Amino acid sequence: MSISAALPDVQSESSRPARTEVVAGIDHVRILLSLPSGERTVATLELVARVPTGQRGVHMSRLYRTFAPDGRIELSDFEDRIRATAATQDSVELIATLSWEQLVERAAPATGSLGFHPIKLQLRAWWTPGDLVVATRLESAAMLACPCSKALSEDLGFHNQRGILQAEVLGNQFHRTTDLLACLDDAASNRVHPVLRREDEKEVIDVLSRRNSFRFVEDAASLMLEGLEAAGFGGISLHVRSMESIHAHDAVAWAGPRGQEMSEGIRVG
Repeated sequence: MSISAALPDVQSESSRPARTEVVAGIDHVRILLSLPSGERTVATLELVARVPTGQRGVHMSRLYRTFAPDGRIELSDFEDRIRATAATQDSVELIATLSWEQLVERAAPATGSLGFHPIKLQLRAWWTPGDLVVATRLESAAMLACPCSKALSEDLGFHNQRGILQAEVLGNQFHRTTDLLACLDDAASNRVHPVLRREDEKEVIDVLSRRNSFRFVEDAASLMLEGLEAAGFGGISLHVRSMESIHAHDAVAWAGPRGQEMSEGIRVG
């Protein structure tokens, strides 16, 4: 008999009363994630299961050992790891969330000065017996220039906010990260840039007038929804937050079944 077999299995003890609605698991787990490009990054994992009826708890150590047996995972193995982990539980539901940050090279609009723009990505999976649903979520900052302040100030100027735009779509869409980011950028007033010289700053402001791309959060949300649908994405939820520059509050807008739930953003640490 192995040592582990001789030790008590407290999680499998009977629960009185029987637990049928409790979900439990592990959170804030840092693992090493290997991307298809060969790049490695640190990701944050949340992995939970529904407590089996009549059982005291979830086998949490099995969640970690099976999903990331050596503390790392290949992104291409994500769905297989979910299925393997579900097989170690007596549960009828498993939910996994894997979140990380990536850097996207971005050139300034006039000088071409290069820098890296951070985006946050998340894969979320819902497993039930015979079914596995995966969704992809992307979060990025963008510029939102206020239409109201433009109208009030006429030619004297306007105030800008940094917006936090998020989109969640059905399926593992990691290979379409560029398309997702474009939908977010196109819905905003303009991009934000890591490196800007004076001539770049002038171009960032001038483009607003040329395109008349002043946006409320409602405008950005509607345009993002239209852009995602036109790009062929389905199962869309989205959230837009404007960190107001002259108000002591944020402005928010969302759409889709998980839009409001997305309000706190993607946590990567």
